[in-house]
Formats: sequence, C-alpha cells, structure tokens
Amino acid sequence: MSKGPGIIEKRIADLFAATRDRALSVDDIVDNAYELGGRKPTREQRLSATRAAHRLLRRVKESYHHAEKLIERAHANTETALGRKRYLGQSYDQEYRDHFHRDPAHIEARRLFDYCDRIGDWGHSEPVPGKPGYLRWRTHFWETSTVKKRLLFHPPDVPVQVWAVSIDRNGIAWFEAEITRVTERNVVVRYQGEKARLDRRRLWLAWAWWRGVCFVSSQSGRIAEKLDRLWWSRFGTSGGGVPPTMQVPLAEAMELLGVSANYTREEVIKAFRRKALQAHPDQGGTAEIFRKLVEARDRLLAAIGTEAAKPKEPSYAPKGATIAYRTVRTSSRRIGSNTRLLS
Repeated sequence: MSKGPGIIEKRIADLFAATRDRALSVDDIVDNAYELGGRKPTREQRLSATRAAHRLLRRVKESYHHAEKLIERAHANTETALGRKRYLGQSYDQEYRDHFHRDPAHIEARRLFDYCDRIGDWGHSEPVPGKPGYLRWRTHFWETSTVKKRLLFHPPDVPVQVWAVSIDRNGIAWFEAEITRVTERNVVVRYQGEKARLDRRRLWLAWAWWRGVCFVSSQSGRIAEKLDRLWWSRFGTSGGGVPPTMQVPLAEAMELLGVSANYTREEVIKAFRRKALQAHPDQGGTAEIFRKLVEARDRLLAAIGTEAAKPKEPSYAPKGATIAYRTVRTSSRRIGSNTRLLS
C-alpha cells in the first residue's frame, strides 16, 4: 500500500507544475529529482525517477476521479438536507449553492481539484455521440510517448511528433515534420526546408493547416476518420475511382478487426494477431477470411500513415550452427575443347 509521495515524487511534481510548453525526457526528470546538476545518473536513479513519475501521474488521475465522486456526494447531501433536487429552473438557487459549498465533501473535492490543476490537467468539450446539440467535458492529464526508443512525458497539447498529410486524388500520404519550437500558442515545425507556424490548440484537437498542407500530431483512428471523411468530400464524387489503399471502407475494417474508433497501431496489430489465430484452418477458418483480415489491417494502418512490420527472412541453419562459405573456383574452359580439365 502506498504511503504517499516522497521527496523524489514531490520534486517531480514541482517540475511538472512548472512545465507547460515542452516535453520532459527521463534525463530531465532524473536531473531535477536528484539535483544532479548535469552529472550522469546511475541506472538505479533513472529507474526510481521514472517509476516515481508514473506513480505521480497515476495519483493525479485517481485524485481527479475521486474528486468527481465527492462532488456527486456533496450534491446528494445537499438534496437530502434541503429535501429537493439540485436544479431550480436552469441553475442552482442561492440557498442550494450556499449549502453545497459548505459541504465537507465539496471542500475536499476542491482541494483535490486544486492539486490536480497544479500538476496539470487540460480539457475540451466534445459532441456526445447520438445526442445532437449535447456536449460533454473531457479532461486530459500528462501523457507519456515513446519516440525513437526515448520515453517522454509531456502535456497533452504539446506534440512530440508532427506529420504533414497530403490529400489528393491518389489518396492520403503521411510525411514526417521536425518540431523546432513549442510556444504558448504555436508549434513551429520544419517541413521541406521551410518553417511552418502551427496553432497549438488546433493541432492538439484535430489538425492545423499551413499553405494548404494539413499537419497532425497523432496517429490514431480519430485522425484517420477525419482525413478519410475529408478525402471523400473532395474526391469521392469525381471520376478516377477509389485508390487501392482506400478501397476497404474504414468503418468496415474497424468492425472486422474489432478495434475502437480511436485505434492505434499497437491495437490494430494485437487485434489482427488475435483474429488471425481464429482464421487458421484448424480453428475453422479459411484462406479467404485471412485475406480479408490482412486487407483490413493494411487499410487501418495506411490510414494513420504506418504499416505492419515485414516478416523476417527465414533462416535455414539449425539453431546454434554456424554456416561457413568458401569460394569454389571453376575453369572457364568449355567442355569438349582440346584443353584437359582434369589431371
């Protein structure tokens, strides 16, 4: 059972609270947690600081969700004390508001919300599926991303990777762009030798445009669905047919593999392997089912600008054996000539 945050976790919390416009590497966190002053950390220090950072982020999420439950408890206590529901028309009345703010559950909830807000929480409203005109608030916290085998901690609206997306009649193509700077409002990237200044919030919520080029910061099903819809609105009714990489409908591919609407590459690969085992002839599957699974996998991965790993070339040597190659010299003389080939 956790005994609460220690000095290392408190220092990491202070670092997170002071950082809002950049990503933090493990080296940044270790240097701050142990006050190394740029000295090289030990392996044990790196592991301890990384675990403390993960533990802190988990504690923030748990505190936020607990605060939400306390707010509901404060409402229930207030309704019981006043003998009526919380709403009077479209808002709280003054008597209800005063009683609600004095409730101990509400006071504790506000303390937890302040703690989470200090470390860092972000949010935005989004439409409620199936309820036109309704919005719901979605809260985000610090995230972790692995880029080129480097673990990074970053606010959700600070991208660690950006892609430029080309949308034309031939389909959707993804290209990497280099992030050079992140400010309070903008993300500056280098693309094709030029610097593009992108709106940070738009890049986080969906995409940002610069000189007719679409930039995104996430390889996910949510982005793929938006790009797919944009392509169909531009080229779906014109001649030329559907590109090979888009011939399988995106919704049909997601349903076939059973992935979520905001799928990731890892989720697609995992779902494909699970379905492929079921498609094996020994499990009652057929080659046709397997072919459809491959098409669905490739369709989903291509939609987010990636692909499945190529299979490894088979090795014909027995395990533990070493194959030695030697050069064999042969005569260039034609058989049947007067020159003797054999002595």
